[in-house]
Amino acid sequence: MRVLTGLIVALLFGASVAAETNDPVLAEVKTRDAELAAAHGRGDMATYRAGLSERYVYIDIAGKRVTVDTLAGRREDDLRRLVSSAESEEEAVRLADSVVLLRGLSHSVAAYYGGLPRVSTTRWSSLWVREGDGVWRLTADTATPVKSGKELPFVHVPQPDATLDHLIGRWTLSLEPSMDLLLTADDGNLIGTLAGQPARFTFRPASGTHFFADERPFELRFTPDGQSLSFVTWGTPIAATRVVEAR
Repeated sequence: MRVLTGLIVALLFGASVAAETNDPVLAEVKTRDAELAAAHGRGDMATYRAGLSERYVYIDIAGKRVTVDTLAGRREDDLRRLVSSAESEEEAVRLADSVVLLRGLSHSVAAYYGGLPRVSTTRWSSLWVREGDGVWRLTADTATPVKSGKELPFVHVPQPDATLDHLIGRWTLSLEPSMDLLLTADDGNLIGTLAGQPARFTFRPASGTHFFADERPFELRFTPDGQSLSFVTWGTPIAATRVVEAR
C-alpha cells in the first residue's frame, strides 16, 4: 500500500509543515491510516476497501498501477497476514486543509500463501484526502522495497531429466503449522505447488541442486544427495524434509 505525482511534490515544497503533535487534522489522519493498515494486515479487505477513495491508485513494488477494482480482484481470496511490524522515520505533512501526506519506513514480517514467511523493509508514502462527505480516505499509495544488496541474478543451466526426477515428490516444510510442498517436473523445470493453495511456481535450474522461481524471489536449495531441501522465500530459508510415500 502506499504515490507521489509531480503536482504533489510541488505542493509539498510549497506547504508549511504543521507541528504533528499539535495538529488535530494530522492526528485524525494518522489514526485513520493506522486503522486501515490494521485491517489490511489481518486480511479484512471489506474494511480496507471502505477506507479507499474511488479515485485510489496504488503503485505496487513491481511498478504496476493498481486501482480499486484491480486490488479487489487481486486480494479476493486474501492469503496475506501481518505477523509483526515496526515503523520508523514517520512524517505527516498537511498539504492543504483536506490533503495530508504520510510517509515512513516499515519493517515487517508477514505470512503468505497460508504460512510462508516474508521479512521486508519498505519505504512508503500515502496521500489522504477528505472527500465531499467529510470522510478521510486513502487516495494514492506507493511502496518501495529497501534492497539489501544481496539480490543476485541466477543463470539458467539446463539439467538432465534424471536430476529432476531425483528431486520430485512431496516435501514437508518446517513451519507452524507444517505445510507440504509438492514438486513435479515439466519441460526441464521443477513445478512447485503448496498443499491447499492455488499458487504454482516454476523453478528453473541454476545447477543440479539450486533452482530459482520465475514468479517470485523463491529458491530451492538441495543438499548434494537430494534428501534435504531449503526453500528460500523472500530471502528467508525454510528447512524441508522429504515425505516417503507408502507403496
